[in-house]
Amino acid sequence: MTHHIALYGKGGVGKTTLAANISAALVEAGFSVMLVGCDPDGASCSLLHDGAALPVLQDQIRGRETIAAATAVHAGYKGITCVELGSSPFTGLRSPGDLQRGVQELKRLQLFEQLKPDYVLYDIPGDSACSALQAVVAEVDIVRLFVVATADYKALQSANDAFALLELLNGERAEPILMGGVIPNGITSSFEESFVSDFAFHANARTIGKVPRSLVVRQCELYGKTVIESRPLSNQSYYYRRLANQIVDASGAIYSGNLPQPMSAERLRSWSREWADRIYALENGLVTDGAAI
Repeated sequence: MTHHIALYGKGGVGKTTLAANISAALVEAGFSVMLVGCDPDGASCSLLHDGAALPVLQDQIRGRETIAAATAVHAGYKGITCVELGSSPFTGLRSPGDLQRGVQELKRLQLFEQLKPDYVLYDIPGDSACSALQAVVAEVDIVRLFVVATADYKALQSANDAFALLELLNGERAEPILMGGVIPNGITSSFEESFVSDFAFHANARTIGKVPRSLVVRQCELYGKTVIESRPLSNQSYYYRRLANQIVDASGAIYSGNLPQPMSAERLRSWSREWADRIYALENGLVTDGAAI
């Protein structure tokens, strides 16, 4: 059985690096994996190809080329199937409709049926309308949505937008799209971890697989490789492997009936001001030892 997994997040949260490392961790654990890049820059799979860019499916569609499996998919690290749907950086952005047509091409080629991957991961960029996420959800049955977030307001606002879309879509579906969890990424302190966890709590979600910030990640990116491949014995590799295991467990879990409940714009802003007051109290010595957190 193929599990379709969506990784979603605002630009800059490290979602693409996370997607490549999770893919590498899954394939090392014995699973067959397909990584589908939905970012406009077409760079989701580069870390699985020594940093090299792959041909982009949108460019083939735009050029009315004959698309076959051999031109649509490319083998990456340890046989990971890599597909780039987004436009190349030289041709500009494409509409969500183009992204949807790209997924339709994968279905037309019957790649999921032929390759039978255990997991298909979609690297989906965030925006205020969640348009890329909607395009993917319209074409494939996503079994779990994981939202990647750093400890900043805009990243959590984007996560809240995804929860709102999920609530809207699930009101129209017989089978709900389930939330896998919020992945705190690039975490540098207990404050940041608490900040993201508290947001998830107020949105009736949960956090999964905290990933700390590390220079090892930047080093491996400069080499054009995942941490799993370049530094397999590093502590950072442990975090990615643990997260991959948690994704496997969450994807097979029985639906409990709990779905995210997005905060209203007013409640989200009120919640953020409460945290601003806590930081003010901590910085001005009104509390000590993190008691404001």
